[in-house]
Amino acid sequence: MFRIAIKGILGRKARLILTSLAVILGTSFLAGTSVFSDTLTRTFDNLFSDVFKNVDAYVRSSQVIEADFGQEERQRIPLSLVDIVKTVPGVKNAVPDIQAFARIIGKDGKPIGSDGQGPPTFGTIGVEFEGALWTIADGEFPVGPTQVALDEASAKAGKYVLGDTVKVVAQSGSREFTLVGIASYGDVRSPGGATFALFDPATAADFLTKPGFIDAVLITGDGSVSDAKLAKAIQAALPTTDKTETLTGAEITLETQDQIGSALDFFGILLKTFSFIALGVGCFVIYNVFSISAAQRQRENALLRAIGASRSQVTRAMLIESLAVGVFGSMIGLVAGIGLSKGLSALLRALNIDIPSGGLVVTTSTVQQTVFVGTIVTVLSAILPALRAGKVPPLAAMRATALEVSEPGRKRLIGGLISIALGLAVIVMVIVGASNSYLGFGILLVFIGTIVLGPIIARPVALFLGRPAARFRGITGVMARQNSARNPKRTSRTASPVLIGVALVTAVTALAASIKGQIDDVFTQQFKGDYAISTNNRGFGGLSPSLATDIAQLPLVEGATGIGLVTAKLDGKGQYLTSIAPETIEGIWNIGLIDAAYSDLATDSIFISEKIAKKKSFTEGSTISAIFADGQSRTLTVSGIYINNEIGDYILNKGLIASTSVVTFDIGVYIKSRPGSDQKEVLSSLTAAVKKYGQGDLLTKQQYIDKQSGQVNQLLGLIYGLLMLSVIISIVGIIITLLLSVFERQRELALLRAVGMTRSQVRTTVRWESVITSLLGAVMGIVLGIGLGWVIVFALKDQGLTSFKLPVTPTIVIMIMSFIVGLFAAIYPAWRATRVNILDSLNTN
Repeated sequence: MFRIAIKGILGRKARLILTSLAVILGTSFLAGTSVFSDTLTRTFDNLFSDVFKNVDAYVRSSQVIEADFGQEERQRIPLSLVDIVKTVPGVKNAVPDIQAFARIIGKDGKPIGSDGQGPPTFGTIGVEFEGALWTIADGEFPVGPTQVALDEASAKAGKYVLGDTVKVVAQSGSREFTLVGIASYGDVRSPGGATFALFDPATAADFLTKPGFIDAVLITGDGSVSDAKLAKAIQAALPTTDKTETLTGAEITLETQDQIGSALDFFGILLKTFSFIALGVGCFVIYNVFSISAAQRQRENALLRAIGASRSQVTRAMLIESLAVGVFGSMIGLVAGIGLSKGLSALLRALNIDIPSGGLVVTTSTVQQTVFVGTIVTVLSAILPALRAGKVPPLAAMRATALEVSEPGRKRLIGGLISIALGLAVIVMVIVGASNSYLGFGILLVFIGTIVLGPIIARPVALFLGRPAARFRGITGVMARQNSARNPKRTSRTASPVLIGVALVTAVTALAASIKGQIDDVFTQQFKGDYAISTNNRGFGGLSPSLATDIAQLPLVEGATGIGLVTAKLDGKGQYLTSIAPETIEGIWNIGLIDAAYSDLATDSIFISEKIAKKKSFTEGSTISAIFADGQSRTLTVSGIYINNEIGDYILNKGLIASTSVVTFDIGVYIKSRPGSDQKEVLSSLTAAVKKYGQGDLLTKQQYIDKQSGQVNQLLGLIYGLLMLSVIISIVGIIITLLLSVFERQRELALLRAVGMTRSQVRTTVRWESVITSLLGAVMGIVLGIGLGWVIVFALKDQGLTSFKLPVTPTIVIMIMSFIVGLFAAIYPAWRATRVNILDSLNTN
């Protein structure tokens, strides 16, 4: 039987390739993401190993606040510690280091780099030092308050050469410097696409942070003691009141590599999640193909049974075929994945994101994972068809046809309904108060139940969807409609990948529409100004606080206020707090204060949202202990409670932060023009003020609201892009099913051609059959997706999402796209159907 299975595989090479396509597509994405992640991890490990190779010790603050989304803010240390470190025996040299926000403005007046949605924009210290992180490729290191050096990539992007005047924006505002040097970071022009502006220590501390403070001290030893002993001696010499820690060069290297690795791991997990979704969709394609194959080889398997083959032998023969398909498809997918990884690296370089040079990293675990996952998925998908193939009776060899015509049974109906009922029960539990973590399990059960019931639903829905084809396309439409309905199991299996893809897309679209609708409503009600200056930076950098002050002084402006973010630790947990200027925000932004006024927010008090007040039983007069990035604990009194928490659950007075060493930025500046002002003149004066700083988008109120809701589209586009692989596999599944269906119905097609059906009519029949199948999956997917979207929105009500909006236009677009997918998938199968040899097919028994 093993030899028979191998000969069967070799004798049907086209079927082997077609069946392998679904495996190849899924495993190529899986392999590609693994190779790409491993390559980035190794190259950045090597980069930071080289960068810190001459650093023997590293002093920094031990006080760090970890905020949301992996962000952290470490307390800065006094610049005076550098001189203390230099006196420690074994220290050869020590220099300060700063890593802070700075935005380089190009010659065209546009900021270089991305605005909060890509690699960061840094300002740092550049000095001549044996253990320096930067080296000068051209020119010299900056000296004095008027000089700057740029990384090579930024200088090229800004079209700067030595001697040019460069504008840089940082926390203290906008300044112009003379370019005196072009720098490199290790062996790359700029690490990971980030931009860097380098200054001498005094200028960096004054311009980037606050005078007298730095982030760290880089130290080289004289070789008289080990790095560990040197670090211990340095730590012993530093004042305990400054709360510092001293790491060896190896320790800071490993920590930096781990941080990069964690970020890349998240990226890799995201991509792998969608690759597994694609493989899950591929399971239906593989299962469908093997089911059709088992039906078409019914006489062949019956003959094997008749000459003595047992059920298990017939089953094993088909499983051997699935094993071959899995291994073959996985190996091809691995090779394709390596090519995909190389393409991703080239794409990053095309986007000016420079990564260290080096070859691709193809680990043994990546090869094993790709082949193992692809093979297991294929074999598991083929088990049920293989078992059915083994049950074929020997007498089936006498049948003239081999069609899969069994109707869906009662067990399927009961099993599907039970799965859906259990899923709905779990969802109801979540709605009435259970943890949201159970929501995914409930949704999965509903999906499984819907797919199980698919063959029962398929026939009536296919007949309904096929009515327009039957009415407007005549006999070809009638035949397409009947062909789709006569084998509901096959039609349902073919439509299932489309169902899954459409359901996920529809659910995400419904969620996005609901979020956008709420954003529009919220900002229309709360933002009372006329203009806004916006930035995408959150957590690292943003708009200089001095921008709002300058805007407020313009003659045509009645008021301008900046809103910022501050990292603090509350109840042992780091989070972002919102900072406002109470004296300027009145009449521009409405947070819905309850029995309080903005003037009640003093530098020793705090406003909290009604949601937090109820959750933690706070009232006016309650106290909250907060630790900021300067390491100091402050007790704040609740002086007001507000309803609208869209800008945050905790609000501080900016004056509190101004008295500390903490550096803050605004995430937006909101402006109200004087009544009766010419808006063209207002816009002109605001544009000139924003241009002076070189960053931030000046928007009207409606443009600002549209931008906030439009940010949802970016996430939506990413999810659509990642789900596109599942859509491609769905198309491949329809194509394969139609091709095998054409092969199965050769005699039928030949007879139709013999009695007068033209090739054009054959193509039309196959084409409409494909469209009906695609629309079947789309209709079921849309219904399931809308329900899923509503459930997710309802489950997120505690996060402030209060209303569900039906995405009417996107739903229509999905239906149209499904129609187009059906037409596209039928092109080749329809052409093959017209090439059936009439005489040979009629003579086939």
